[in-house]
Amino acid sequence: MKNKFIKKIDEAIISQIIEGDSSTYDEILKADGHNITDIENYAEKNFRKHSFLLKGIINKQKDLVLLEKASLLLQNAIEKNIDKPISYLKGLIANNQFQVQYRNLDNLGIEEIKEIIKDQNLLELLEQLEDGQK
Repeated sequence: MKNKFIKKIDEAIISQIIEGDSSTYDEILKADGHNITDIENYAEKNFRKHSFLLKGIINKQKDLVLLEKASLLLQNAIEKNIDKPISYLKGLIANNQFQVQYRNLDNLGIEEIKEIIKDQNLLELLEQLEDGQK
């Protein structure tokens, strides 16, 4: 019974905070000797920090999706023997330290293709690949 009562109070407090009426809580915190400005600065700093980290995670996931898509397009181009994407991949291999490692394109797996293209501009690469396959 006591736990249900406390849970309902917590839910009421949370719903009021969400609705935007925090003046009552500010007064309670002030009465307890807390500095509201310090609390707001701390909350804003943490919000910016977590927002920045979240954007980084989202961008990393987007890059992984683009890398996967580009790798699959290149692998399909190798299998179908499409000239433009194959010559682009050969150019990347020639310009990188991969020259000796990847002489036979037919034997390249998806992970090797990812390794070759991972430092490239993936959006530009995808545009070139999609244009090359049309």
